[in-house]
Amino acid sequence: MPQVLCIHGGDSHSSYQAYLDNLRNQPIDYDRLKPRQRWRDWLATSLPDDYELLTPTFPNSANAQYAEWVIYFEKLLPFLQDDTTIIGHSLGAMFLMKYLHSSTLPIRLRHLILIAGQHGTFDSEDVGSFLVTDASGAERCATDVHVFHSEDDPVVPYSSLAAIVQDIPGAIAHSYTDQAHFNGPTFPDLLAVIQQK
Repeated sequence: MPQVLCIHGGDSHSSYQAYLDNLRNQPIDYDRLKPRQRWRDWLATSLPDDYELLTPTFPNSANAQYAEWVIYFEKLLPFLQDDTTIIGHSLGAMFLMKYLHSSTLPIRLRHLILIAGQHGTFDSEDVGSFLVTDASGAERCATDVHVFHSEDDPVVPYSSLAAIVQDIPGAIAHSYTDQAHFNGPTFPDLLAVIQQK
């Protein structure tokens, strides 16, 4: 049974004080308080029955720490098999790039999919312990590496796409103009990549 592991996004801060400052200053978006379908939910119902979708909740996503995510991720690895697809969205993509730069997986992935991940630093964007300055090495673990980014992303600069693709030989870039930070209710292009043999 093919496995698909999704690693969600989150926020990371350079200090606890920076986290508290963000908590105080970040306005509440009323519309985000309402229930809504995200592409992960849609993916769960759209994948063929012979696929197994895993959507673990990584620790402390509001103030994520890279070292904590490493511990949790490495506890997941014994459950994964060769030909698994791993998807990282936003902070999840940054985690995978940073982890795979310095670590090797015990399995061979079918696809590594990085969605809207940040490479480098930009202005006042605080990415805490998840800062990615080199994504090379990710290509060692997967048959295919796919990188998705949209020009209108309000969270992660579009220039991250080129930086990631430059670091990862053979990575396939999927560029969009209107997908923002890929928080929509469906993601047909992602489903098509997952089902590629």
